[in-house]
Amino acid sequence: MSRILVIGAGLGGLTLAHALVRAGLDVRVFEAGDVAGERTQGYRIALAPPALDALRAGLPPRLYDLAVATSGSLTGPGLLFDEQLTLLGDDLPGPEESRAFDRQVLRQILLADLGDRVSFGKRLRSFTDDETVTAFFADGTRATGDVLVGADGGNSAVRRQLVPEVRLVDADLCGAMGRTPLAERFRRLVPGRGTMVKGPEVTLMLGRMRFDREPSAAAAELGLSLPRRESYVRWVLLVPPATVPRREDARELVLDLIEGWHPDLRDLVRDADLSAVGRSKVFDRPMPPWPVRRVTLLGDAAHQTLASGGNGAMTAMQDAVRLSARLAEAERGRQDLLQALAEYQRDLLDRGNAAVEAGKQALRRFVPVAEETR
Repeated sequence: MSRILVIGAGLGGLTLAHALVRAGLDVRVFEAGDVAGERTQGYRIALAPPALDALRAGLPPRLYDLAVATSGSLTGPGLLFDEQLTLLGDDLPGPEESRAFDRQVLRQILLADLGDRVSFGKRLRSFTDDETVTAFFADGTRATGDVLVGADGGNSAVRRQLVPEVRLVDADLCGAMGRTPLAERFRRLVPGRGTMVKGPEVTLMLGRMRFDREPSAAAAELGLSLPRRESYVRWVLLVPPATVPRREDARELVLDLIEGWHPDLRDLVRDADLSAVGRSKVFDRPMPPWPVRRVTLLGDAAHQTLASGGNGAMTAMQDAVRLSARLAEAERGRQDLLQALAEYQRDLLDRGNAAVEAGKQALRRFVPVAEETR
């Protein structure tokens, strides 16, 4: 049986691990972080039908059902307000067929049932590949398998060795984000799939995360443990990078930028129980093909998408189930392994580069920047 080494235990890498287990392959996941707990990578994400199809194909049915049960509806109007909450429109485009997921809850669900297949505190230092692949970790350990998959995000150590000519550059975008409990006064701000508040100089975007079922209660029925999580509003403000102080808490920064706005909006930011500031990076060029070998990429490691496209997690999950299907074909002798990886690479680059471009185009809805300065 072939052994697949996956570097990175994010949504894409864990979806791949489950899909490989279901296909009967041996998989080991290596995560640089020391614990399986909460990451500062955002709160609510929206998954469109293709992502849900990928989850359904990759996960055991009980975990897929739990993921859906702990998601939330995105039906209802998309509202546009000014900074004093004067309604300007109720037909903003949005993901009506999508579902809202809490990123951390979903990751905990994806970690379930994998047990000792996932190892933490394993930061990749380098790899070698010939007839097999060997991953060397910073703690002095190593692992050997038949294929190595870099699912280790935009700062991928796998990509830096595999495709060193592609580098990350600052996208000149900075986002301040927060999570505020869904009190009734805030519920009215986001009655549907999303709300945009257009101020004189900045735009505040609101999205609700209203769990159909509270995660810890839903998981307990399956003998699983999830953290208790209350429904909330996720808010995001894209801010000029030059205005960002060297701190992680976003509240005071955003409150300064929305001075004079409606009290409900200021209280939404002030009452956040979690907030952070982050900078976006993009590849300095479209990801090119690389010589086909026993090492490949998945998700942001191969196509670092801007959050404005809303397609990063979806594309990673599609990568996962498509790569799993190719590897399963090779395992059964229906296709040569390198040929299977070559076909996966072509599909990955076509979809991934298109997803990156879609994120850039979607950004124009939020940040109208002149073409000559973009």
